[in-house]
Amino acid sequence: GCRKEAEQSAHDAAGGPQTTQPSSAAGLGSLLLAPEALFRPTRNGCTLQWIARVPCQTRVLAGPSPDALREFQTVNSLGPAEVNIVGAAPDSDLFIKCEFRAQQGGDWIRQPLRRVRTQRRAGETFKAILIADTHPYAALHKPAGRENTLAAQQRIIAEQPDFVIFLGDEASMIRNIYRGRVVTAEEAAADWLRWRTLYSDLLSQVPSMMVLGNHEGEAGYYQTYTNSNGVMYLQRWATVARKQVLRNPGPTTYPEGGEDEGWVGDPDSPATGGAEQGNRSPLENYFAWTWGDALFVVLDVHRYTNPGGSTPAAPEEWTLGPTQMAWLEKTLRNSTARWKIVVTHHLVGGWRWDGGGHTQETKYYYGRGGAKYARVGEQARITDLMNETGARLLLYGHDHVFAHQQSDNVDFVCCGRVSYLNPEWFDRPGWREAYGDAAARDPYDFYAALGYVRLTISPNSIDLAYVCSGRDGASGENVDSQPGEVVYQRTFSA
Repeated sequence: GCRKEAEQSAHDAAGGPQTTQPSSAAGLGSLLLAPEALFRPTRNGCTLQWIARVPCQTRVLAGPSPDALREFQTVNSLGPAEVNIVGAAPDSDLFIKCEFRAQQGGDWIRQPLRRVRTQRRAGETFKAILIADTHPYAALHKPAGRENTLAAQQRIIAEQPDFVIFLGDEASMIRNIYRGRVVTAEEAAADWLRWRTLYSDLLSQVPSMMVLGNHEGEAGYYQTYTNSNGVMYLQRWATVARKQVLRNPGPTTYPEGGEDEGWVGDPDSPATGGAEQGNRSPLENYFAWTWGDALFVVLDVHRYTNPGGSTPAAPEEWTLGPTQMAWLEKTLRNSTARWKIVVTHHLVGGWRWDGGGHTQETKYYYGRGGAKYARVGEQARITDLMNETGARLLLYGHDHVFAHQQSDNVDFVCCGRVSYLNPEWFDRPGWREAYGDAAARDPYDFYAALGYVRLTISPNSIDLAYVCSGRDGASGENVDSQPGEVVYQRTFSA
């Protein structure tokens, strides 16, 4: 049976839920701000996390089959709470069921049965899904943006992947700050809760983890951000808010480790303080794990770039920082996995254009582009390291299209998005330099189509497919693919 190991997170002082009493006809929404979500799949279990709106009692049942469930843990909570389920067999199914009720009593609300696959052994075939750049704050106001995102979730759930990797830009601390808008710690909490709510179906059924993007607001240059209307401490607020709703792997989740730098800011600083709220190590921002015959390495290109300074004034300013770079090298060199896959929000360098690809005269070099920039800035060292260690694939988001490019024996794959398209970008000079012509055919230079990347990984091959998940509400496609169709497919052989 599963062994007990439970932990309740501290209530978030920056934007935590308010206590109200549920009605007598309370549904799940009156008890919870967010239902159970699956994180940190391991060789013998996973982490289950939920966010209680009111004082709530949760009963967690787990077992190796639907008819062998046993009560694993009962937890009283307000705000974020989690249970670490351990003791399951490796490379096997783990079944989980949650029941919720108000802490003062009442009827249990029973959630559907959930199934998790524990860590695959070498030699096993499995599927993983990558989702990039939903931008929920904008997608929910775009034609068909919500519908496309919800439909994509159902397709992904039906795929039955072992896990999902989000490639970042799922929260947005930075929206409109360059136009004078001031955001707050409370908005950071609301932004992350928006993502958690939007993806609640998927998160409750498939273990998930996330690469941090620029929109998450945790970059070094966002420790303090000042515009014409105020001063903001975006990195602190965003880090605290994220750790309340997303439980990324920590340094001890997997043998490959992750961020464990012992970082604690100045407790008297509004920019780097807040350790008691979670603005401290472990930051859960870079990590790695082996699954079957594949090593996955997730990087954070933002936090160590210009800490306390300004946005990158040259592509060469982007950096992983010395500790993360040393960890990346150690992780790639020590791994004996047949496949080694590096995952990042964008390259550690990128193009010499502004974010929109309009001009090369800018104070913010935005990190866009793929293989054409394999040797720009610190990315050159990463490209060399991948070659030296046999790491074949670099998967990234940021640019909102699907593109597969090659350089220096590395395959650079931009993983598209599920929510909406940005066809207004495609005629700009920076874009054409990085990705080519939207009208190119046989082959396409890139694919403007809504979708997600599906990896099917076996000992002898990786099948990479870009699966169409919806139609853009503004008809921004350059390819006539229908939902469910494979837009692009490539098989890599060992």
